[in-house]
Amino acid sequence: MGEGTAHQDLLTAWRRMLLWGLPAVQVSVLLALLLARPDAWDRHVDPWLYLAMSSLLGLSWVAVLRRWGDLQRVTLLLTAGSTLFMSVKLLLLTLLLRDPQTLLSELLETLVWLPAIITWTMMTDLSRPVRRTLNWSVSAVAALSALLILWPLLQGHAVNLDALRAAVQINMATLVSLYGASHFMRRNDLLGRAQGERRVLGELVFTDLLTGLPGRVRLTEQLRNLTGRGGTFAVLVVDVDAFKVVNDTLGHAAGDELLRGVAQELQRLAPQGSGVYRLSGDEFVVLLPDADDRSAQWEARRLLQLAPTRPSLLVGMDVTLSIGVSVYPEDATDPEELLRHADSAMAAVKRAGRRQVRRYQPHDAATERFQLLARDLSLALTREELSLHFQPVFRLHDLRPVKAEALLRWTHPQLGPVSPGEFIPVAERVGLIAPIGAWVLREACRAALPWADVTVSVNVSAVQLLQAEFPQVVQQALRDSGLDPCRLELELTETASLYEDDRAARTLQDLRDVGVGLSIDDFGSGYSNLARLRSLPITGVKLDRSCTVDLTGGDGESFARALLSAVLGLTQHLPLDLTAEGVESAAHLAVLRELNCPLGQGHGLSRPLDAEEFMTLLRAPAPSAVAVGAAAC
Repeated sequence: MGEGTAHQDLLTAWRRMLLWGLPAVQVSVLLALLLARPDAWDRHVDPWLYLAMSSLLGLSWVAVLRRWGDLQRVTLLLTAGSTLFMSVKLLLLTLLLRDPQTLLSELLETLVWLPAIITWTMMTDLSRPVRRTLNWSVSAVAALSALLILWPLLQGHAVNLDALRAAVQINMATLVSLYGASHFMRRNDLLGRAQGERRVLGELVFTDLLTGLPGRVRLTEQLRNLTGRGGTFAVLVVDVDAFKVVNDTLGHAAGDELLRGVAQELQRLAPQGSGVYRLSGDEFVVLLPDADDRSAQWEARRLLQLAPTRPSLLVGMDVTLSIGVSVYPEDATDPEELLRHADSAMAAVKRAGRRQVRRYQPHDAATERFQLLARDLSLALTREELSLHFQPVFRLHDLRPVKAEALLRWTHPQLGPVSPGEFIPVAERVGLIAPIGAWVLREACRAALPWADVTVSVNVSAVQLLQAEFPQVVQQALRDSGLDPCRLELELTETASLYEDDRAARTLQDLRDVGVGLSIDDFGSGYSNLARLRSLPITGVKLDRSCTVDLTGGDGESFARALLSAVLGLTQHLPLDLTAEGVESAAHLAVLRELNCPLGQGHGLSRPLDAEEFMTLLRAPAPSAVAVGAAAC
């Protein structure tokens, strides 16, 4: 039963109770008048009080019968009217009645009205007006009781002890009854609301609100149940092709309508006993218990052909699906791995042109790893899995470190260290390079601040360079860290966009105007447009290690020396700083010194260091060439 239905049933029950209960109270009032004592109070005062109360009861009964106003207003009227009845009677008893015996009887009659007030109160939701009425009731009864006891004293008479005991009992009953009812009703109300909120949260966790399908949590539970049961079953990951086109051209309302239509068709067409789930976005999962490879692919092809028909009519566009299939236990025995395999097969369908069914193949693992890295890389910054190491760049004539290249490292919680050569392209493809690059800039500048006059170099991809806001990102990192711009150098990968895109040239000039150094990384291994190089505001180049590896012997030694001499001449003419990468031994160092190469970098000089280790290196004396050779060995 839904929460709204239950609430409506409760209101109906309270309304029925009022329609029967109010006449019963009215009969009680009439009986009180018929059984009145022959004293002056019952003859002259009580009839008017009960007449007023009877009028209120009659008006309330008609309001309930004719549905005038809501139930809360009627019961609030009854609560306030009953409280007023008690208060007026207590006041009149204080001012008019002198007979002690009659006073005691009337006080006891007044106490009878407390259950009625509690009942009226229970029929409301303890809104602010009801709570004010309760507070007013308690205060009024207490004040009038005090006046009733003290009034004889003010007139010089003794205190009526029976009336005092009766007044104490009335006030105790008022406090306990009204506030006790209020406490438990409020507690029950809060408990009901908490239960309702838990139900709503449960629906949000387990059910997709757009399509009404169970979500990932339910899917995970069912996958675990099926793998625990054993046997065989199949997972179908169903993706709506070109869903973004529908959203962009027809609007998000049409996109939502399309998803609802696909969900309904998958539920209608899926075989009995199977389950349909919405995974995320435009991805659905169909779970086929007891299905093997053959039956799973047959069902997938049937869904591929039949499921898009009605959704296509809904949005007025030809809708197609891509479906990936994985089978337990052939493809995987772990539920999450089985789901990933089906998703990888679906992604392979997307790359192959869509509108197909594909069973998971082992070579789909590369796609699966890409998806895994893309998903987890988005969380790497938040989970503090990224870190920086620094590869020193040495001035070769005295082996003093003058620069340090910031190297990004990612330690995945399950996969362990992931190579930058693998995860940087992932970051570029999925749009994460901007936030990660901004973090690297901030951290590198912050780490370099205590390095005296040593420059920190940060690698920048072509994707970052072509972003209009990139100069502002660099300036913000400098401002946040307090680093002098001349101590920051950006290393640019040698690509065609670096040389041919005018946006890149403008960005480089903006950065040079700030005072940041610009160096071309891996020079000699890529595009190498030397004419364009002259026109760019570059301050340095790094000669790729492939150009220095043959310097110490072999067939390529003479060419390597000639190439290095040519690049040295070019950089001296422009002029540019030249750094030779790949210094792996004392022999490399000796040749580079012989040719007067100013700067060098490589594992023969130093491995990458963390920030603390690099500070230790800066404080240490310069190593000798012999020590360098020993370290390389």
